Amino acid sequence: MIARIYHYALFILIFIKALIVANWQVVKLALSPTLNIKPGFISVPMAARGDFEITVLANSITLTPGTISVHVPKDRKSIAIHAIDVGDNPDAIRRDVIDTLETNIMKWTSPGNSPGKTNNSDHTNSNTDSGASS
Repeated sequence: MIARIYHYALFILIFIKALIVANWQVVKLALSPTLNIKPGFISVPMAARGDFEITVLANSITLTPGTISVHVPKDRKSIAIHAIDVGDNPDAIRRDVIDTLETNIMKWTSPGNSPGKTNNSDHTNSNTDSGASS
């Protein structure tokens, strides 16, 4: 129980840091004289399977400026998100969501069930066309 409380408190601190960094990135984009962004949809593989874990992950993504959760398919193996700037490396966003959010959520929601490294082979296709539909 103490480990769960510790990991929850740690997640809150990590999430606050992620919020600050994301806010700063959005401010830089907004104040930039040129709008050099590549918005798009990407699929992020998930180890989380429970309703609570997926909801916390989806809400954490949506609360982070510049990203929004769009869809979780019925198989619950991935989450589709839209990012204001996917850039040239959508895998960096995938890794950030997994390493910063999902892994730390799983530490306090499912102790002993660490997501580790998920298999990205099924989810490496990204659609960076902002006009895509889900």
